[in-house]
Amino acid sequence: MAPALNFGFLVVAGMMGLVVLVFLPEVESAGQPREHFLYQAKSECHHRNGTERVRFLERYIYGRQEFVRFDSDRGEFEAVTTLGEPDAQYWNSQKDFLEYKQSEVDSFCRHNYEIVEPFLQARKVQPQVKITPSEDSFSSSSRHTLLICDVAEFWPSAIKITWFRNGKEEDEAKVFHTDLTRNGDWTFQIQVMLETQLEHGDVYTCQVEHASFPEPVTVQWEPDSSRSKMWTGVAGFVLGLVFLAPGLILYVKTKKGQAIRQPPDALMN
Repeated sequence: MAPALNFGFLVVAGMMGLVVLVFLPEVESAGQPREHFLYQAKSECHHRNGTERVRFLERYIYGRQEFVRFDSDRGEFEAVTTLGEPDAQYWNSQKDFLEYKQSEVDSFCRHNYEIVEPFLQARKVQPQVKITPSEDSFSSSSRHTLLICDVAEFWPSAIKITWFRNGKEEDEAKVFHTDLTRNGDWTFQIQVMLETQLEHGDVYTCQVEHASFPEPVTVQWEPDSSRSKMWTGVAGFVLGLVFLAPGLILYVKTKKGQAIRQPPDALMN
């Protein structure tokens, strides 16, 4: 006898139109694992020049694969995989349904944009900028080094980061960057790296242009100053050992010169 299945579902709706249905068939037979069927409908609004150019895109996903979508630029549903062909064909035959989906350009996208746009435009968070050399920057065996310009906690996401060496912009072929990362608190971060060969007297500059800055902000880094700090630390450690050693030797000699007390019982014997 086949095991009975008890289906339930969980609905999650986000502010930007993400709907997730998780179907959980509970298998009553002992020892059989529970299976999960994930169905998602994800709505996206793509804005260009505010509300002048708006595209509404609704994606339907089964498991982890999108199978059909509605695109307002096309004005109809489009099958992404063969699984979505029957749905696309049926929904495209429903003229009222197509008109409703097309109207979401205004009712969903433009409406929500007018609500959040004042907050997004007014909110500006200045990025924190610092330059960090890679760990092997001062190794004599390393011919090249990697300088990392770490730009963190900024809003909005649009940002321009440029590397300079002695006032001259570095070749783009030497520059690499990570993907823009969302921090989860309405801020972003990114790292832009420069591969170079350190020379005596060089001055490296990371320049950041962002809407929160009235003018570009620069942070400088010099190999010589970093080496100086490193050797200052080493020298301080060595001097500490030099001053500590005589005191330690004197302490040990003093201990050796002291008589060892005997217990009273031992003196009587």
